[in-house]
Amino acid sequence: MSKLALLGGSQAITKSIIGENGIRPFIPNVTDAAMETIKEMLQSGQLSVNPIVQEFEENFKKYLGCKFALCQCSGTMSIQAGLFGMGIGRGDEVIVPSFTFFATSTPVLTLGAIPVFADVDAETHTLSPKSIEEKITPNTKAIILVHTWGNPADMDGIMAIAKKYNLKVLEDCSHAHGAEYKGKKVGTFGDAAAFSFQGEKLMAAGEGGILVTNDENVIFRAAALGSYERLRGQSFFAGTDTPDATNLHSAYSGTALGMKLRPFPVSMAIVNEELKRLDERNAVRNKNGEYLDQLLGDLPCFKPLKVLEGAKRVYAYHYVNYDENLNHGIMLQTVMKALAAEGAAVGGCGYGALHTSPAFTQLDGNWPKCYPNAPIQEAPILPVTEQLRLTSIMIAPRFEDPNQEVVEQYAAAYHKVLSATDELLQYQKDHLAELEELKPKTGRSRNMI
Repeated sequence: MSKLALLGGSQAITKSIIGENGIRPFIPNVTDAAMETIKEMLQSGQLSVNPIVQEFEENFKKYLGCKFALCQCSGTMSIQAGLFGMGIGRGDEVIVPSFTFFATSTPVLTLGAIPVFADVDAETHTLSPKSIEEKITPNTKAIILVHTWGNPADMDGIMAIAKKYNLKVLEDCSHAHGAEYKGKKVGTFGDAAAFSFQGEKLMAAGEGGILVTNDENVIFRAAALGSYERLRGQSFFAGTDTPDATNLHSAYSGTALGMKLRPFPVSMAIVNEELKRLDERNAVRNKNGEYLDQLLGDLPCFKPLKVLEGAKRVYAYHYVNYDENLNHGIMLQTVMKALAAEGAAVGGCGYGALHTSPAFTQLDGNWPKCYPNAPIQEAPILPVTEQLRLTSIMIAPRFEDPNQEVVEQYAAAYHKVLSATDELLQYQKDHLAELEELKPKTGRSRNMI
């Protein structure tokens, strides 16, 4: 095997991750059709309120097979609106994962409710039904789950617990546009679901989000929170399932309830076109992701995520588990440093620290106002979450190009690096302090090396 690039050798990865079709991972690829729609919008001057928003809502709810959809300014606010729509408020406990971006749980705080952190499953990286049940108290009112990295959570187990204890369920589908669980799209199992269209998502528009539900009361309460113009005069929705726009929430059509959460129509024009090719692009992403997992199958220190029976994941982010005990005690940071030198886009995981964060444990500043008589909380012990924070690795970017040559180069780089045991152990010994500094410190999904 040739000399490691880390030690002065040539890089194993020479092909750019920018494909022949010009699509670059994590960067919105705005189609010509979307550009034409945006041009018309700019010329019309309808940049705050535009029919494209309702058009996209109709298309997205048809894609999922749900009754109602309401676009929001972000995925975070879609979660906020969903919780409010479900009636979550002051003093309610909401079970959430710590192994997620902070936006999954901070909306709970802003409603005066209390996030209760549960552990995740080591193999799927999604919320553990067993841990959920251990966290339930008489004050528990809801569960927020995340289809982490695009891998569907255990919806049978979670929904069974929700039914047993009469709990609301909100699905955070920010990574999972198009993923399925037993023949149904994720986002259609709980009482509500939130999707993000932030610039790194599978449907990327820079910013934006959408709340979906089959519950008329949820969608109207959500609209009352921050989409006041949708409660006026004309019916909220088009189609035969139009609810009565004169219900009690119409009283808030002049003010909303203190917030403005409507989306930027330009963003909705972009994702309206993205939706049309979502399945096609996911097929390429999934084929490439599965191919890389297959090519690395002879490296026991890397273990792909477990996909539950009947589930279809999407490769929004390509994370696997790393076990240094199966690789001669070589630290994850050593491996990532060597891979980065070979030209690979790799990173550690910043998730898994929310339950220890000051916002949830110290309750200083404005947060105490959200908690009725709440004391300073002790950070819970979440062993799997804390383990995955240190042992998860993003092994590759999102491969958008049908040409699989770059996937094969990534596999070659991994084999090259992992075959250089003696060199890596020596490098680790000589640079231990530097490598320790590479351990995750932020809550972002990717801590790139």
